[in-house]
Amino acid sequence: MPGAATIVSMFQLWLFLHLLGAIAAFGFGFYAPIFGRATAAEPQHGNWFLRAAKRVSTGVIVPVALSMFITGTLLVMETGGMQRFQELWLSVSLVIYVAALAIVFLLQRPTLSKVIELTSEPPGPAGPPPEVPALVKRLQLYGIVLLVMVIAIVALMVWKPTL
Repeated sequence: MPGAATIVSMFQLWLFLHLLGAIAAFGFGFYAPIFGRATAAEPQHGNWFLRAAKRVSTGVIVPVALSMFITGTLLVMETGGMQRFQELWLSVSLVIYVAALAIVFLLQRPTLSKVIELTSEPPGPAGPPPEVPALVKRLQLYGIVLLVMVIAIVALMVWKPTL
């Protein structure tokens, strides 16, 4: 019957979940620099923002980012199976994805935890501990690198370049 509602295909379901996951997992990264500048202007709120960012990361960003591997794999299986993993755009995307996760778990999260620890007490008359500015700069660099990686993955998925 033309015009009748149909049940969503598995491809549409996996695509919906994959896109929703991308928004939930990586949307914050586009706004974090704005929050960072606002926090720099009002440093008394810096520790609160870092703790909130870590809570969002732990509760939403990391689990959803990890789930994207599952929804992405299900999409690949729905659209051609294992041989799709040999396509250049998909292989490069997976390498960037794994590298991004390595940056998050090995560099960004430990640095964030250290900054939270160092800023948990109000600074004395000399200001915050001397290593805090260097660690914050490192966090900013990790954030920029991760944003570029996300943009690269999206570009690869949209344009699907080949050799």
